[in-house]
Amino acid sequence: MNFGTNVKVALLFAATMMLFASCAKEPKEEDDAVERRVLAAHITAVYKDTLQQLPSGCFVMTKKKGIGKLVEANSSFFVKYSRMNLKNEYDQTNIEEIAKNAGGFAYTNYYGPTLYEIGNYTMIKGMEEAFLGKREGANFRLIIPSWASYMAYEGSDKQQATTFVYDFEIEKVIGDYAEYEIDTLEKFSAAHYDGLDSLKKGFYFKHLTEGSGDSVKVGNSITYNYVGRLLDGFVFDTNIEDTARKYKIYSPDKNYVPVTYEVAEPGAQNSLEQSVVDGFGEALLKMKYGGKAVTFFSSGWGYGEQSQSFGRKQQMHFYIEVLPK
Repeated sequence: MNFGTNVKVALLFAATMMLFASCAKEPKEEDDAVERRVLAAHITAVYKDTLQQLPSGCFVMTKKKGIGKLVEANSSFFVKYSRMNLKNEYDQTNIEEIAKNAGGFAYTNYYGPTLYEIGNYTMIKGMEEAFLGKREGANFRLIIPSWASYMAYEGSDKQQATTFVYDFEIEKVIGDYAEYEIDTLEKFSAAHYDGLDSLKKGFYFKHLTEGSGDSVKVGNSITYNYVGRLLDGFVFDTNIEDTARKYKIYSPDKNYVPVTYEVAEPGAQNSLEQSVVDGFGEALLKMKYGGKAVTFFSSGWGYGEQSQSFGRKQQMHFYIEVLPK
């Protein structure tokens, strides 16, 4: 092949590569850039100038000003909320009516107010900014883009993969949560158990059938049935099949038989590495074989700060039946 032929081949190769390059896909736009562009267009079309941008980069629109207690630093408060995307498609809510209309309702889900706390890393930074200074009864919309969905501590990762729109209503603002719990339990006791006194702070116990067998002691092996509720009546767990079916929380994956348990001191695991919440363990040690009882207690006797499917810092109410030996 002579020099002229080599030049022709080189030019042909170069032309081919240029053609290939012109047909290749443009580099993918960064996800954040796409999201920012879409959100900007959405805000212009839907909200115009009705939104306030917060320092975090979130956007808020107040629909109703509250007249109750003020949300301040270290406040605890209960909210009703719903979350949707920019197409108005719901994916989260604690409002039963919305869940039913949106097609996501389930009897196993808890539809009650959610507890938030300022300064306790229970919500995205932009949420804290939006809640601070608002009052009990306030209703507002908050738009949180993914790039602003960080918690208020250094090194936090994004909490969202895309922009979400939240609707919030502040139901109740609480100054001292420990005091609120005791007051709630006292009212529950007065309404349902004739003002039963607590045996320890935040712990209540009542025999329904005392039983005629031996007292339950640490180290004993017992079998029991139970029904776990919140104070508003929501049944979150039971090992009794009829009860599970009655409250529509039955699961075919669960074995509905009496629980076998080696009794341990409240707060400790037994030798089988089983454990129950402290209030439940305290109640067992007040029972006899063949006895039935109810107990209700503050969140410190329960799951405390640990998040459960029904929320955090919830007061709990149990029916317990210890079976005869």
